[in-house]
Amino acid sequence: MAGIYIHIPFCKKKCIYCNFYSIVSTKNIEQYVEAMITEMCDMRYEMCENRKIGKSEINTIYFGGGTPTLLSVSLLEKIINAISENFKVDDEAECTIEANPEQCSLEYLSELKNLGFNRISIGIQSFNDDILQFLGRTHSETDALLAIANAQKTGFENISVDLIYGIPLRSLQDWAQELKTVFQLPVKHLSAYSLTVEENTLLHKKIFQQKLQNIDDEDSLQEMRLLMNEAEKHGFEHYEVSNFALKNYHSKHNSNYWNRTPYLGFGASAHSFIDNTRSWNIANVEKYIQAIENHEPFFEIEHLTSVEQYNEFVLLGLRTKNGVDVKHLAERFGIEKRDYFLNALQKIDSQFYEKQSDSICITKAGLPLLDYITVNLIQKTE
Repeated sequence: MAGIYIHIPFCKKKCIYCNFYSIVSTKNIEQYVEAMITEMCDMRYEMCENRKIGKSEINTIYFGGGTPTLLSVSLLEKIINAISENFKVDDEAECTIEANPEQCSLEYLSELKNLGFNRISIGIQSFNDDILQFLGRTHSETDALLAIANAQKTGFENISVDLIYGIPLRSLQDWAQELKTVFQLPVKHLSAYSLTVEENTLLHKKIFQQKLQNIDDEDSLQEMRLLMNEAEKHGFEHYEVSNFALKNYHSKHNSNYWNRTPYLGFGASAHSFIDNTRSWNIANVEKYIQAIENHEPFFEIEHLTSVEQYNEFVLLGLRTKNGVDVKHLAERFGIEKRDYFLNALQKIDSQFYEKQSDSICITKAGLPLLDYITVNLIQKTE
């Protein structure tokens, strides 16, 4: 099994917190799609064949961004057709598209469904208009509620939404109200992230200039705990540190990332992972298009060392409910690294982890301290 990621970097507006590669322009959108299809059909052949992913069955396809729903249905169809023509796609493949609420009309969503998308991830972020304005979002609470209703009406059973917590403007009571709202909706999956201050974002600039107060870690922690409690109360399994889902509605695509399943990424700044080798495309739309058209190099490659592979295995495993399988760790990396892991584990307070069969899993008490725990369990790179 393998996955495909399609990066659509175009946006109407840059959000205050966003550090993903995106641009506020759509002037090259058709040329960009053609370049992606050329990358997919011609320029990735050697990587696919030599590393066997070309013969693997694709079980997940994910359109992320940026804002994929800025693409017309005809452009999305071109990409879908190129994937079908160049890869063996499982008949039951999970096919996800990220969407902004203001683009989720009944007509557009119906056409997405007809193209084969069976999962939609709607970037809500908040149900509070003041907070949405603060974040730089271009939709309202009304748009958000209508988008979810329209997705349900057009036959999307697998609906995911994104929320952000730890926002300075919001009280714990306000956050509780937003959680009450989301758990009353026909949503099967919830991704929730703490607002973080990343360099090269407007949020970072405003905090540095003291135009905004910095994020309060204690407030974020309280909101995270409330989120975990409410999700559990409503039957949502906390299957990864930032992700919650009803039974059978885990994100298969993101789970592939955490399980280190091979995937190919197409488009500017997209990443790929095959045979312990990572590659990433140039993070510039115009340079990406030019490189593709001129058949010039457009991505860099990194071969992971054994220590880097071990660290990634531990880091990703600890993020999920399945934890780190110690038996699998020993089989894959040897007894020495298994013993290193178990010895390092003794330095961690036992209330923050538990043993489940052969796995070490982070407890509810330990999740807010995941970064600290992980740092103590990984090795210094070679």
